[in-house]
Amino acid sequence: TRERCWRYDWVVEFDIKAAFDHIDHELLMKAVRTHIKEDWILLYIERWLVAPFEAADGVRIQRERGTPQGGVISPMLMNLFMHYAFDAWMQRNSPNCPFARYADDAVVHCRSQRQAEHVMRSIASRLAVCGLTMHPEKSKIVYCKDSNRRAGYPHVSFTFLGFTFRPRKAIGQQNKLFTSFLPGVSAQALKRMRRAVREWRVSRQTHVTLAAVARLYNPVIQGWWQYYGAFYRTAMLGIFRHIDSALKRWAGRKYKILHGRKRRISEWLDTVH
Repeated sequence: TRERCWRYDWVVEFDIKAAFDHIDHELLMKAVRTHIKEDWILLYIERWLVAPFEAADGVRIQRERGTPQGGVISPMLMNLFMHYAFDAWMQRNSPNCPFARYADDAVVHCRSQRQAEHVMRSIASRLAVCGLTMHPEKSKIVYCKDSNRRAGYPHVSFTFLGFTFRPRKAIGQQNKLFTSFLPGVSAQALKRMRRAVREWRVSRQTHVTLAAVARLYNPVIQGWWQYYGAFYRTAMLGIFRHIDSALKRWAGRKYKILHGRKRRISEWLDTVH
């Protein structure tokens, strides 16, 4: 997606409104039968789709559409449904517009604004035929603005799989600054990571050593870095400053000699490896 944004000037970003709740059972089973021939598997999938669910007040609600979010097989069924509802359809009808899709979230690359507008209308119509609705607020056309593409357009960024793609400063040959259209960790992803750090309550774990704290949380932090740090790593600096602040509060609580001395805490952390 990053490299396609350099080659294509426009992106259609779309999301499906309550996709898991509105999948048409008949169309879904048609897709399932294309790949599954065993009658007992088909029987169980069909029974599971129509099984009622029980609300908190004990009332049983019948299901005529959709597949439960959180169900172990729901993501697989969603991807199977969208393969025929969108992927195969796009390859037939718009072979010159490459796309990437994850579940009900997708981006399509276009050469011109006119093509993007046509593609967006076509996708909305296709989804409607399949019983789905394009989300009006989460779907839009985006212009991949950079140093070479300077036209004005209201939308110049989109978020996909935890990354926000937008114009960002970059360094080219001979250390020359220019603007490129690049992905970086999204504000929503950073917010989730900060919330996770707060839930760790590191500053209250003064009964353990710093090494024990590191063993507990380093795997999570390394996972964040390996995924979100794959592109535009400077966008990750905020979360690491947040983690450093939590460690400073931990050190100030654990060691009386450091309590209330921010500078000494920072110097001490710098010496710890």
